[in-house]
Amino acid sequence: MIAIGEGPDLSTWKLSMPLNSTLMIALLLGGLVSFLSAFLVMKWRVLDHPNERSAHTVSTPNAGGLGVMVGTVLPLMFALFIGDFGPHGLAVLALVVIAILAGFLGFYDDVRDLSARTKFLALGVLAFLAAIYIYPVRLFTLDGGALAIPLIAAYLGTGLWIFVLGNAANFMDGSDGLAVGSAALAALALMFLSLDSGNMMAVFLALALLAALIGFFPLNAPPARLFLGDTGALFIGVWLAGVALIFIQDGPPSAVYAVVLVFMPWLSDVLLTMAWRAHKRMDLLRSHKDHLYQLLLRRGLSHKAVAAMLAGQTALCGVLAWVFRSSPTSALLALAAIAVFAIIGHWWARVIFAATAPNFQDSDHEV
Repeated sequence: MIAIGEGPDLSTWKLSMPLNSTLMIALLLGGLVSFLSAFLVMKWRVLDHPNERSAHTVSTPNAGGLGVMVGTVLPLMFALFIGDFGPHGLAVLALVVIAILAGFLGFYDDVRDLSARTKFLALGVLAFLAAIYIYPVRLFTLDGGALAIPLIAAYLGTGLWIFVLGNAANFMDGSDGLAVGSAALAALALMFLSLDSGNMMAVFLALALLAALIGFFPLNAPPARLFLGDTGALFIGVWLAGVALIFIQDGPPSAVYAVVLVFMPWLSDVLLTMAWRAHKRMDLLRSHKDHLYQLLLRRGLSHKAVAAMLAGQTALCGVLAWVFRSSPTSALLALAAIAVFAIIGHWWARVIFAATAPNFQDSDHEV
């Protein structure tokens, strides 16, 4: 057991060396601060007014993600005070700075309404900076060998991963408790996977977000009294993408496929929805209510039921990532199976919805 004040190097903790009491208190404090900060934001009343894309019908306080940001970063300040981040120091610093910048980008959008093009461009720049300063993924392994890709391709692919996951979190934040609940389960899955590989830095980063999300959840649970807003959604997406990269860096050969599998419920909904809209020749930068969870809401399911369904999918994918973690080939096959299932499920849902909602149309307003 690490004693208080010994200055642990988080990057070298092993399974036999659990988080010490100071850091556990810091995590609990982060959850409490997340709740209190979000509660203050709710009283500040930056309102999200209903529009064609909204799943709510009354103006609701927005930008509650500020509380999640504060609650997530606070435990890291405690950890840095009592020790250092070892060889992961630059990656962790880059993640903290870029995730906060993404959060402030979202906050500006919550308050002032950025155009979709401007927001995507700014997030893209942040994503590719993160790819450079965190860990670009260069190696893809199977049981029979490995493929190493050029560094420039690794930067581009890793930047795209951060960009897509940041936007995925934002797109999925359209129903009470939906993004927060599924993000908490994804963070929990990353925590267990990182713990299994002995990467305690990734464990702590995942726990910091998990504690902040738990603190925020009572305000966002159906019926929500406070929304994450782009503030919280962009911060959460970038943070989870960065934690996944830090896990992959010291993780097993299956780590690349495992982290994609964990986020399949988000990625499949977002990417398949965008593919469907492209097939229908719809403007991809226009606001819409075409995501699968939005179709379910329009068919009469409650926010609580939709949030529970996505939480169940995330939990299932997390379990599969854990079960198949010992073999990269098995993990890739599990990922492929879930992808096929998602494609069939989305196709079936859209066919059923089209048959029961003939007036289904695209919106004329930007995201």
